[in-house]
Amino acid sequence: MNYFYRSVIMTDLLEEFESKRESLRAEVEEHIKRRDAANEEAQKFAKKRDELNARTHELREEAKKKIAEKNDLIEKIKKLREEKEAHYRELSRLREEYKKLKASAVQKINTKDIKSKERELQYLEKKQQTTELSKEDENKIITEIRRLTNEIKRMKAERDDELLKNTDIKEITQKINEERKAGEDYKKQIEEISNRISELSEQITSELQVLDNVRKEADENHEQFVKYNQEAEKEHQAFIKAKNDLRDLEKAISALRNKNRSTRKKEKENELQQKASELFERFKNGEQLTTEDLLILQKAGFL
Repeated sequence: MNYFYRSVIMTDLLEEFESKRESLRAEVEEHIKRRDAANEEAQKFAKKRDELNARTHELREEAKKKIAEKNDLIEKIKKLREEKEAHYRELSRLREEYKKLKASAVQKINTKDIKSKERELQYLEKKQQTTELSKEDENKIITEIRRLTNEIKRMKAERDDELLKNTDIKEITQKINEERKAGEDYKKQIEEISNRISELSEQITSELQVLDNVRKEADENHEQFVKYNQEAEKEHQAFIKAKNDLRDLEKAISALRNKNRSTRKKEKENELQQKASELFERFKNGEQLTTEDLLILQKAGFL
């Protein structure tokens, strides 16, 4: 009876273990599924993060180049301004020298007629502005003003031509023109470089803003990668535990089955011994046994 009850208990326990084994198998598969899904998400965010980091590197290098170009241009424009100022200082000096030479040369030229006509012109202009005139008189004054203006221009041109015959004045006038042109060229270069610096500043500001946004997005993707990577690791550890539990349970089931088979074997042997004992008692009492009965006695070791 003890062997019978023990067999029943082991059978029930085996069924319970086998049921739990199916649950563990399902749990193992579920952890594998969740781990792989989390790994897939982690890889997706890692790929996006790496792409954004590469873009961040490109934008940073582009910004560095433009910052370097801007700094070079700032240094260049400083030098150009210094050179421009040097030319304008020289231009100022030459103009002062020109005034002195011109004043000296003009003294040798008769300019009384020009001054006389300039005074006459001023008188007529004032008269036109302050005196009430008839239409005819006003037209006469206007005609005379035009004549005097043209005459003064002609006389000054002749005076300047005369001045240019002076070698010193001619030479300094040429130098003045050269310095003026050089100053204007420097001014033009400075303006062009200033425009380029402004353009670069706008581009750098814009690119740094884009860089900041891309870097922020890369950081967000990295955070998601870490989150899903940790989730995948958690599921992997749970998978390992469930797999180990399943392996241990498989061993327990195998051991239980072996024990159950041994118990059943012992039960049969006990039954055989009990039956053989009964048959042997009958044999001792002189009862006639069948061939089958004799085989049982032989198998049990009584014969």
